[in-house]
Amino acid sequence: MQHETGSDERRTDSAAVLKSLVAITRRGLVDARAGEPTLSMTDQSIVMAIADQPGIRSTDIARMFRLNRSTVSRQLSALMSLGLVQEAPSNSGRGRPLELTAEGEEAFRGTLRSLQDVIDAHLAQWTDDEVQRFAHDLRRFDSGDEQA
Repeated sequence: MQHETGSDERRTDSAAVLKSLVAITRRGLVDARAGEPTLSMTDQSIVMAIADQPGIRSTDIARMFRLNRSTVSRQLSALMSLGLVQEAPSNSGRGRPLELTAEGEEAFRGTLRSLQDVIDAHLAQWTDDEVQRFAHDLRRFDSGDEQA
């Protein structure tokens, strides 16, 4: 069912959703940056993408995050020099697949722990049913992006 997107109340609520998502993400990523090495939000996003999809290529990352390939290339070079990302062996001849190093895996797990801690703290006073409904609604919200 399609709803009117232009009503003032709906726009106000939509803006509140955006503000909350940005604030929660920023807090979680700032907390995750407290460890070593210190990674930018973009770095953390790239590391998470590689962790989720070992063998992903830089062009796939650029498309996923809607970034210029040269930007992704610079970020990957920095992550490689930090020892977090490396090229994976491949016989396909198309692009270079990427994977996390052991240090990259640890950085990823640390980031994930920090982000999970932020979420857990926010949901501490919620009932199990409220958390379940929120998770359902977020999955629905997130899947809408794939249709865009």
